[in-house]
Amino acid sequence: MRHFILSCFLIATVFTGYSQYHVRLSFIGDPSVNWMQTSNSNTENGKSILGYDYGLNGDFYFSEDERYSFSTGLQISNTGGEISYHSNSSFGFSGVTLPAISKIKYQIRYVEIPFTIKLRTDQFNRAKYWGLFGLSAMLNIAAQGTSNDGTLKKANINDEVSPVNLAMNVGIGFDYDIGGNNSVSTGLIFQNGLMDVTTDNAFSDKTIINSLKLKIGLIF
Repeated sequence: MRHFILSCFLIATVFTGYSQYHVRLSFIGDPSVNWMQTSNSNTENGKSILGYDYGLNGDFYFSEDERYSFSTGLQISNTGGEISYHSNSSFGFSGVTLPAISKIKYQIRYVEIPFTIKLRTDQFNRAKYWGLFGLSAMLNIAAQGTSNDGTLKKANINDEVSPVNLAMNVGIGFDYDIGGNNSVSTGLIFQNGLMDVTTDNAFSDKTIINSLKLKIGLIF
């Protein structure tokens, strides 16, 4: 946590240093619904799980009217999902042996850096509506697993999760002017995973994470 706060401070310093390019910062906290999608016939998608993001974002505007911007930042994303595994016999997973038919709940924490283009309308009744499109690069910093038979209980499963992930972001929302230079921002972001997030030594599959996020931010 200390390293994350220091990183946010450094990013804020860099953004502020480029203020001639018209930069606005925002603190974000995004609750999310997350689910995993797998491609192997011996694995099935399970239940979705709740998660959340928090961090610091910056919008680099291309013009004074703030209609077009490049958005990036640094945030912590807590995501995951559930996968059902079907094998002919028991199988090894993260140093333990699980029954042939097992459900595993993945809880994964990433450091996420989004790279998006945001388009905003003119102001209507103190609100500006926006849409965004782009990518997010993610680095795995923690992964826990829980199996339905109780063998795994929030156990460290980093060896079963890929160290990096990449996802596509599409979203819509609006910013509401609350006075001065401050605004609140809210919207819906769909995040579509592009990379296999599991190693699954006992199975050959591609498993991605998808998320639907409720974006909530305070813009300065």
